[in-house]
Amino acid sequence: MASGVRIMTLYSILSLAGLAILFVPFVHHAAEARARYYSIYLLLSSFLIAAAVMPALISLGHRIGLVDSPNEKRKTHERATPLTGGIGIYIAFVAIMLLSFHFSVEVKVILVASTVIFLVGLADDIWGISAFFRLLVQVAAALLLVVYGIHVTFVPAFLGGIITETIITMVWIIGITNSMNFIDGMDGLASGSSIIYTLFFSLIAILTKQYYLMFLALAITGSCAGFLPYNFRKGKPALVFLGDSGSTFLGFLLASFAILGEWGKSIIDIVIPVLIMSVLIFDMTLTTVVRILTGEVKTFGQWLHYTGRDHFHHRLADLGITNHQATLLLFGVSIAFGIEALGISFASVLVSVLILLHSILVFTIIGIILVLKKNKKPADVL
Repeated sequence: MASGVRIMTLYSILSLAGLAILFVPFVHHAAEARARYYSIYLLLSSFLIAAAVMPALISLGHRIGLVDSPNEKRKTHERATPLTGGIGIYIAFVAIMLLSFHFSVEVKVILVASTVIFLVGLADDIWGISAFFRLLVQVAAALLLVVYGIHVTFVPAFLGGIITETIITMVWIIGITNSMNFIDGMDGLASGSSIIYTLFFSLIAILTKQYYLMFLALAITGSCAGFLPYNFRKGKPALVFLGDSGSTFLGFLLASFAILGEWGKSIIDIVIPVLIMSVLIFDMTLTTVVRILTGEVKTFGQWLHYTGRDHFHHRLADLGITNHQATLLLFGVSIAFGIEALGISFASVLVSVLILLHSILVFTIIGIILVLKKNKKPADVL
């Protein structure tokens, strides 16, 4: 334990030293002059900030009792683990935003709304908050985005226009926000997946010449990367968890970026973020359908607050692979569908539809296999 503390302290000191170099005015201005250098600068800066503050937040979590205790029903960790990782990611992302960005109105709204989501998640980590209240806050935050023009815009007037677009936007934002929270059930899974998603967002933002969106995505990439070494350690338990504050914050940001800028202007455009985050969507869909069919969930509040070992990653672990392997496997799946999303960027409408249908079919087959395997009794195998 003492050696672990020394390593964390050294890691934090090195991160602070790196930050001191990056924030020298000459270095900052030189990086800001060119988009290529500035993207690397933002990535490194957010990474180092998160890495630097994490040891102190881990210590704070233990000191104030903000920890997640083991639970046989859903949680597989063996010791109380701080829930303060999301605070570090939030600090890193907001610090980079304040120090490095000139805000548009849309980005200001996303920052305010995501901060509300973060604070409610933090309150839930500390005191516990009802599912209904959390839902109300998420609805309000999603509506705030819509009011300021951050919503899908591909629905024609004869299909409901802005009303239908508002409904689609709210379902999308609330769904992705909660699905990120749902998938945060194995070390490294939520933060590692967020890194993959934001990297693909950045690549597609480059292809569509949306450099501002690329900078925002990379700021999240770096923030999550600074947290990951403390949470995803081969053969060793996590030192810190995201908590609801971190997972819902990341989910809300990712959902918002998916409809920011030039994305969400057509039905095909929205397929790109759907494919990038298809693992999230599949996990939410699979667990929702199974829980409703089995009668475990009967109301929206139950859906929002229900916990159980029936998620995609849990079902993979039930096949006999380790949690670490299951996480890496899901990373691979996310990368594979991210590549398909890149393909759609160059494809025609027909090819895009075919890729989407192929993806739905693949996930449907995977879901059927996982459900049948989990429900099969030992005697059935003989």
